Amino acid sequence: MEKNYLPIAINIAGEKILIIGGGQSAWSKIQILKRFDAYVEVIALEVCDEIKNSDVPYTVKAYEKVDLKGFLMFYSCTNNPELDAQIARDGRNAGVLVNIHDQPALCQFVSPAIYQDGDIRVAVSSNAKDVYASIRIRNEIKNFLETKTLKE
Repeated sequence: MEKNYLPIAINIAGEKILIIGGGQSAWSKIQILKRFDAYVEVIALEVCDEIKNSDVPYTVKAYEKVDLKGFLMFYSCTNNPELDAQIARDGRNAGVLVNIHDQPALCQFVSPAIYQDGDIRVAVSSNAKDVYASIRIRNEIKNFLETKTLKE
């Protein structure tokens, strides 16, 4: 079945979000999630220096499905297709929202390109088809709004 994502805004402040994987893609997700005051934890066999040097708690270990317990959602950034497929199945069975980095066919949700100015947020999504188009359009909106604000 083709994916058809509903754009929503969800309050993740204080919510537990798990990142499985500890590389640069995981670090990028963490930086976004922390902007929204989420409580983020990492589980990975290897953890990049940025995560090690941050305030994000991490555990160096192999993923187990019991790791999903108690989380609202998770992002898998393992870059291991077989493991990601298993993690996606485990997440659905556990009732935890699933996002597999760069594999929208396995995702229950995707993260849009976001522009924020105070409490105003504009999110652009391409239904997981073209992230670069979403980013380009988000940047055009950002430039338009910043130019408009400067003129007023």
